Amino acid sequence: MLKKCLSLMVLALVLTAIGVSQAGEKVFIGMAIHSTDNEYWNQEAEGGKLFASTLPPGSAETQVLTCDGDDEKQLNGIKAFIASHGQNSIIYVDPSNAPNTAAIAEICEDAKVYWTSVWHLAEGLNPKNYQYYVMHQSVDGVKQGYDIAVKMFKLFKTPGKGKIVGLQGQLGNDSAVERYAGLQQALKEYPDVEFLDLQVCDWNPQRALNTTETWLAKYTDLDGIWSANDDMALGAIQALKAKGLNGKIKVVGVDGVSAAIDAIDAGDMVCTVANNGFLQGGYGAAYAYYAWAGKITPSKLPDRQRAFYTEGYLVEKANLAKYRQEFMNSVPTYDFTNLEFPVVRPILIKD
Repeated sequence: MLKKCLSLMVLALVLTAIGVSQAGEKVFIGMAIHSTDNEYWNQEAEGGKLFASTLPPGSAETQVLTCDGDDEKQLNGIKAFIASHGQNSIIYVDPSNAPNTAAIAEICEDAKVYWTSVWHLAEGLNPKNYQYYVMHQSVDGVKQGYDIAVKMFKLFKTPGKGKIVGLQGQLGNDSAVERYAGLQQALKEYPDVEFLDLQVCDWNPQRALNTTETWLAKYTDLDGIWSANDDMALGAIQALKAKGLNGKIKVVGVDGVSAAIDAIDAGDMVCTVANNGFLQGGYGAAYAYYAWAGKITPSKLPDRQRAFYTEGYLVEKANLAKYRQEFMNSVPTYDFTNLEFPVVRPILIKD
């Protein structure tokens, strides 16, 4: 009898060490993303699956929850997921909009479900004020907007001197605001770059195409087009191709979509910044899982791990082949037990 008890104790210790509860519960990982119509959002979902694949067979199941940008649909999807799986649920959320994170925080807190968020955060919302809100992460949009601008400025006929226009995303959107702030920072450092106009195109490539056509009729001496995302940059490139100006007027964007990678390869685009959804989705799921498994206690994590920026990947001609090999022709690998790895620097949240 004593030998049998000792054997059970050893088994329990082994299961705990690999992150499986002593009762053998299965964890259900909800990856709440906008949709599967976007490469980055698909990367997020695949990141969650990538993390799940590192767990013992049969101990985790991943479910993708899409909302198509609808706040109510996202909330209802999360409620239904929790209703199905209870406290064996963990959730990674790419919020439809920033204010939705406040409602999600209350839902998960009441249900005692561990969760993490990415990108958008309601004003004043802080994971440190919740028991089950493990962490929030984002890519530094200011750095993205700055890096692509500086890269473009340096490639002008006269480096650091020229005339540019800008394509902006949705007004009030966190990413759009931050990336534009990065552009403004770059312009301050390069006073010989003249910023002629900014037009809001709501991330829409057709609007960007139409806007660029108008600019080309108005300005005959443009050197560059700064775009807050790749889709709009690609719309601008279409307009430039029609005039034989692709590659001559420099274009930059953000997101790292396949078409932008191809445009860089063709010489039609200078650079983009890939957000790395594999890393964000994978580590977002990992943080929630280790809290659920009792391997970490959110309140005992250092502040820098409760809200932090991850590293984007600036893709240009020089590193294009390497990026394709690591992120497009294969899936990156990560040590998800190293929760410090994705942290570049902390996000300072104003309560």
